[in-house]
Amino acid sequence: MQATVIVSQLQGRKGQHVLAVWQRVAKTFKDCPMLITKRTSAWVRAGIAYANLAVVKEGIASGERGEVEEIKWAEWIQYPFILRHKATHKEYVRLYPAVFDNLKTPSVEWAIDGKPAAYEQVEPYLLASEKRKDNEDRPLCFTLCADDVIALHE
Repeated sequence: MQATVIVSQLQGRKGQHVLAVWQRVAKTFKDCPMLITKRTSAWVRAGIAYANLAVVKEGIASGERGEVEEIKWAEWIQYPFILRHKATHKEYVRLYPAVFDNLKTPSVEWAIDGKPAAYEQVEPYLLASEKRKDNEDRPLCFTLCADDVIALHE
């Protein structure tokens, strides 16, 4: 999806939950003999300033973390929605995981060479960064390549 389309769909919904769907080629070992794709559907929020997150403010105030620094690998094209990678010039959308317990778990579908596959079938080929994580390991925010975004729903 083009970054301008993403912004037009999210701009009026700053901080509100939106169902996002994205798909990309999975990160696999170099000797993986097949094309593995990962399609994710998750409730997310956008249009939020990272520095304004309560947990970030509390961490700075308590000395647990330093001040929020600039993003070194990208520049903001349309703050706080779209970043452009400094080297590749690809555009990325910054998203934040859902905050309500009933919306926190994303849905993931795997495919091998275009055919649906179970996680157990693809897991031996996946890099560690691609494998399931506990909810406690969830990032405060994440970026997706705008080209990987398939749909945004209310």
